[in-house]
Amino acid sequence: MRDQAGRRVLVLNAGSSSLKFALFDEISRTWHGQVEGIGTRPRLLIDGAVPAAARELPSSTDHAAALTAILAALAERGVAAESLAACGHRIVHGGSRFVAPMLLDDAHFDELNTLRALAPLHNRFCLDAVDAMRRVAPRLPQVACFDTAFHATMPAVESRYALPAELHEAGYRHFGFHGLNFEHVTAVLTERGGGTPPERLLIFHLGNGCSIAAVRDGRSVATTMGYSTLDGLVMGTRCGAIDPGLLLALQRERGMSVDALEDLLYRRSGLLGLSGRSSDMRELERIDDDACRRAIEHFCYWAARHAASLVVALGGLDATAFTGGIGVGSAAVRARIVDHLSWLGLQIDADRNRRHETTIAAAGAPHAIWVVEANEELAIVRHVYATLKSLHG
Repeated sequence: MRDQAGRRVLVLNAGSSSLKFALFDEISRTWHGQVEGIGTRPRLLIDGAVPAAARELPSSTDHAAALTAILAALAERGVAAESLAACGHRIVHGGSRFVAPMLLDDAHFDELNTLRALAPLHNRFCLDAVDAMRRVAPRLPQVACFDTAFHATMPAVESRYALPAELHEAGYRHFGFHGLNFEHVTAVLTERGGGTPPERLLIFHLGNGCSIAAVRDGRSVATTMGYSTLDGLVMGTRCGAIDPGLLLALQRERGMSVDALEDLLYRRSGLLGLSGRSSDMRELERIDDDACRRAIEHFCYWAARHAASLVVALGGLDATAFTGGIGVGSAAVRARIVDHLSWLGLQIDADRNRRHETTIAAAGAPHAIWVVEANEELAIVRHVYATLKSLHG
């Protein structure tokens, strides 16, 4: 980190069909983009100081090949892999073992590989990206940042299921996710509060995946996702909370296998299942269709219903924040959710909300309502620099 190039950090965020990246110099993002359509029609999108450019990639492109394409594009822009100070990774599930950012060595990587099955739509792709980066730049420090870590502060009454002790001790417990973005939103509101976070804060992370966190004095005390990324709110293609007895019935009465249930719950439910049309809230809001309108109302009602239960964990409410693609992009969804929670004292300013301003509470309302852009990348890069500082002083 002695020169300009040596301060650069690459952040990778892998999904099932994409590999997002961002290049930072300290906390300033210079280049960013993604390889999307992995497994179907992959293409590289890169943006920065010039208009976005798109490049078609071979249909055989996997996550390793996607990383190669990203590094080549950065090299064309004068950023070689060997000039990086480190690479930071978002790892969705850290299990019970990994509750803080960690510098990856061989032993840790081998242990992380045992967690692939915990988040089947996410972890294996995250770890594939780590493995690919290790092969390309074996000496480059790599830092794993876990989406579950923010929720490690939840009390036992939240983290434990009512199951026998041996199952809890084996790791079958409530974890929670979206922690890196919840951490980012909490940091933003702490900065806006002059260094003090809201005492009792609800954060709605609404996107293709959705969850709510109850954050008290800057620390997570409860959240809607549980052991997996399926629980809690209705999502784009995921069902959210569901009676486990229904799943047993589907196995017994419909003969559904574990793989068929996984496909149903992760890929064919949620907004897509409710509407029969789309998992994309933007598209649903454009379609003049009763099923789409009912899907949106179902989404908003259950988001509010879960939020109300989290107020118990907080012991009251001082502020609310909306983040994620839907949370930031849909004024109508924000308005519907706040309306369902008006009995808590939440009041929205319709004009501010329609303009997507950063604060949307009505004048004189007892509780602040914020709109905060998601930025997991910034949370990750801060952890990477902190890790490098601890290594080099």
